[in-house]
Amino acid sequence: MDNSDLASDSDMVKNQNSDDSEYDFEDADEEEETDVHNAMPYWLQINPVTIRKEILKIHEAQKIKAKKFLKDFQGKLTLSYEWILSGNESTREFVCLTAHFIDDNWTVRHWILGFLTGASIPLDDIYVYHFRKAVQDFEIENKVSTILLPNRDGFDEKNVDAIRKCMDSSVNKPVFVVYCCSDLFRLMVNDMYNEFSWHLYEDVRMLVGWGSLSSTNWNVRLYHLQQAVDMQNEDAFSKDEVYDEYDKPSDEEWVKIRTFCKLAGVIYKVAKEIFEGECSTSNVYFHLLAELEVMLREEVDSGGVGDYFFGKAKKMLKMFDKYWNDMFLVLAAASVLDPRFKMKYIDFYCSKKVDSDEGSKAEAVLDYLRDVYARYAAKGIYHKPICHVATVDYEEEEDDDEDYGDEEEKEKPDAYEGFVLFKEYLKFEGGCSREFQESELDSYLKEPVMEWNKDFKALEWWREESLKYPILSRVARDILSIPISRATSYDAYVSEIREPPEYVRSMDAKAANAMVCGRSWLSLIPI
Repeated sequence: MDNSDLASDSDMVKNQNSDDSEYDFEDADEEEETDVHNAMPYWLQINPVTIRKEILKIHEAQKIKAKKFLKDFQGKLTLSYEWILSGNESTREFVCLTAHFIDDNWTVRHWILGFLTGASIPLDDIYVYHFRKAVQDFEIENKVSTILLPNRDGFDEKNVDAIRKCMDSSVNKPVFVVYCCSDLFRLMVNDMYNEFSWHLYEDVRMLVGWGSLSSTNWNVRLYHLQQAVDMQNEDAFSKDEVYDEYDKPSDEEWVKIRTFCKLAGVIYKVAKEIFEGECSTSNVYFHLLAELEVMLREEVDSGGVGDYFFGKAKKMLKMFDKYWNDMFLVLAAASVLDPRFKMKYIDFYCSKKVDSDEGSKAEAVLDYLRDVYARYAAKGIYHKPICHVATVDYEEEEDDDEDYGDEEEKEKPDAYEGFVLFKEYLKFEGGCSREFQESELDSYLKEPVMEWNKDFKALEWWREESLKYPILSRVARDILSIPISRATSYDAYVSEIREPPEYVRSMDAKAANAMVCGRSWLSLIPI
């Protein structure tokens, strides 16, 4: 039934209500009964099969618009990979592949390009297939600058190289590989927590009394175990006779619990600032993770309360150091594009590392930004809008009109086609600018850093300064759009693999993909 049918039925009811005095009540009842019987066949046609067909139909139409949007997009994309598991009755695996970018309104967007199962994919292609399919389906080979991966064994050097080959091109520099920060924290915490036996956790649960179910979020587990440590420090379990009947952890088990609370507490202190704050763009990670490095190193240097603690602290630091070294360049570059820091924090951090080559790392960061800036300036893409927010064409007639307008805009600069002297002037002016004027990057770095403000929002600042820094603001837009963590907010504390949305679990794979993807596109591409 289409909208016109519904409208006509609605109008009929309104007319009947307003003109009751003109009709015989028996005739009105008979007419209403006839209308109901006529309507029933239409309503009976709405069933799960019909709904599924409509979902797939809408998805195909929206996908065409999304593809056009991304094709015209003038910035860079990050593709993130997340493995999602549904295990209620029968285990179902989904891979969620998302494109992350910042639009012309400086709003961070997360578009899901694929929400697919791996049922029919060969095992040796399972990690590469989803990237290749998304890149080919949406024709974004030259748009992807970064891939965000989970910290999983499957993403070895061979698979990462294969993923990069899907996107590398003559116009696209080698793709950055970024690893999920929340995934790192999960692995670090789980390494300690997995040494707890089920009976130990149950004993502590009974002592503290936090309910019948344990949380799957590691920050909640930390809170509960810290309660037990605080009570034990106060000797509550010996003073109160009510605990005499309960099983209590042994001295060795208390060491494990205290070690977990101490080291997981250090991780949580940083994770809370990253994931629960309002400003979780990539510029906030460097200085916060640098704090985590310092705190973990202090725990190792202190030696803790015994060999067990020292061994765990050393392992946590080793896991962190590997992540830090892999991520240093992208995290540091994002930090430089935070006007509260610029190169100051990087230089300060590197000055603390006397016995290493950290000084050369600072130079590498600056060289990287200069290289990126030069490429953006040479391409001249800063003259074009990054994308047309909420103006993706929905009808052919609108397409024709807008294309005609674009042609007119392109023809305007050619009005001086035969003016030779003016062309020579343009070359002269451009040469002078390059020769005598410093770059936007140099100008930005020379200005004083902003006064510290914890609630500062980098995207808002760059939006306001985009006229002053037209090229550098494009660089900032693309680097700040890189998500350092796939999960944010309280999802970042999930101890296991995340589950899919409730509405997806009862759907077949094709319908689930259509629903999840289409829903993420609605903000810029309404139906």
